[in-house]
This record gives sequence, structure tokens and C-alpha cells, in this order.
Amino acid sequence: MRGKIVFLEGLPGVGKTTILNTIKKLKLKDVYTIDEIIKEDIKNRVSDSEKDYIINDDMKISMINKNGIFVMDRGPISTLSYNQTKNIIDKDFDKNMVEEWFEKVKNIYFENHIILFLTNKGKKFSITSNNKNDPYGSIENQKLLESITLYNCFKYSKNVIVNEYHQQNIMEVIHEIIN
Repeated sequence: MRGKIVFLEGLPGVGKTTILNTIKKLKLKDVYTIDEIIKEDIKNRVSDSEKDYIINDDMKISMINKNGIFVMDRGPISTLSYNQTKNIIDKDFDKNMVEEWFEKVKNIYFENHIILFLTNKGKKFSITSNNKNDPYGSIENQKLLESITLYNCFKYSKNVIVNEYHQQNIMEVIHEIIN
């Protein structure tokens, strides 16, 4: 059996990477972290291809190969939700490739794993794209993305925890992750 996976989900700027980096610094025994982007051409922003994001997610999933706790900054639900949202915003965008891929990997959520959805309940948004057709490109788009992501989290997993996160409660969140 593979280790337990905790998928960190939520909008940009909510604190997923901060939590992951704090866990790395703590160097906890049998707790492993998986960054959001591990595929080099995405990391360097050379590629925006959905195929590359699928490959990135497949690479992340393949890293779960031993016992322990794996904390993953965004899982396949993020890729699915982003593409579904983009399809609503931009009718010319085709989400089918990602939906077909997700059908092949969705079983990872049926195992004894947890989705920890972090939210600031709309108190702050981090607009990370200048493109109005991008799910990260406006507050309205991000609200839509958050609702679609939450819907998918509950649709594909029975172990979803929604946590209002502020940096002051980072150790509480980490304690929840590792226990």
C-alpha cells in the first residue's frame, strides 16, 4: 500500500506552498512533500500546454511509492477544475483531454487520502494572470474556480476538510496534516 496523501487545494495565494515549505523545514520523519510544479519546462514557464500539466501530475503521483505521509501542493483535481473553469470562461477552450485523463487517475481519491481545501473565505484574492479568459485572471473567475474545485473535491473524495487558513494557524494546519 502507498502512503497517505494529503492534497493541498485552494486558490492562489491562500498558503499551500507556505505550508509545504514549512513542513520541509521541519524535516519530519516519514513525511514527504511534493511541490506543485516538478516538470522543468513548466517550472521555467516555457510551456502552457495542458499535456505538460497532465505529465506533471502523473510525475507527482508516481512519487508516492512508499509508506508515509505525502503532502502534495495541488493534485489532479486542481488540473481538472482549472480546465473546467477555463471552458466555462472561454467557450473555445477544450477540456475533454483533461477530463479523459482524470477518469484514469481519479481512483487515487477513493483510497484513504485527504483533501485539505484551504480558503480565506474570499477575504483576499491573488490575481496571477492578466488574461481575463484565465481562471486566475479575475476575482469573479477565481470565485468560479473555487466553487468548481470544492464541488470536485466532494464529488471525488469522501475525506475533504475545508479549513479557513491564516498564517497564524499554520502549526494547527500542519498538525492536522500529519495526524
